[in-house]
Amino acid sequence: MTGKARIYNSNAIDVGYEARRCIHAAECVRGLPTVFDTEQSPWIQPANAEADAIVAVVLRCPTGALHFTRKDGGEAEAIPAVNQITVTADGPLYVRGDVHVALEHGALHDTRMALCRCGQSANRPFCDNSHRAAGFTDAGFPDARLPGQLAEMDGEAVAGPLTVTPAAQGPLLLQGNFELINAEGETFFQGERAALCRCGGSVNKPFCDGTHKTINFEG
Repeated sequence: MTGKARIYNSNAIDVGYEARRCIHAAECVRGLPTVFDTEQSPWIQPANAEADAIVAVVLRCPTGALHFTRKDGGEAEAIPAVNQITVTADGPLYVRGDVHVALEHGALHDTRMALCRCGQSANRPFCDNSHRAAGFTDAGFPDARLPGQLAEMDGEAVAGPLTVTPAAQGPLLLQGNFELINAEGETFFQGERAALCRCGGSVNKPFCDGTHKTINFEG
């Protein structure tokens, strides 16, 4: 689930950090170490760089753990025109777009998030890096020849919201226009509906094949 974000302030921009959604991708630390430095306290110091530079790095955060609020008249984060879900190698689903996730106590609307697909996260439906300890493996290259799974792609995705519903003891149910991207950044699926595996056991990843029923997945 999600938690309360801690806010780090400066005159020009505030940076919010939600620890429960962070999987230490380190895009922020690599991108702007003068602001994001885990050896310092506080570890986020937005006064140490221009607001534009901070925005550029925050937008690289794939999980949505980092967000910003500008106080200098700069633009807020834009909602991406296309909903995209990237199947990472041996890791989570990175989602960007106008995304709405149905949760037990409401819904989360965000532009960036990392969703668990190994079945082991203690923070389902979000990734918490449990795939590493679990030894989850999947190269992130779905077989485009599998029948009945791939939509006819017209090369043009349609904007609009994407709703992600974690089915009880089952897959992630997608409704809305979206693209699926493989681990090399290539689009291999465009559609409006899909069921994506989140138990980690499907032989047809990232799609669900019903394995959650045979392994008694709980989530």
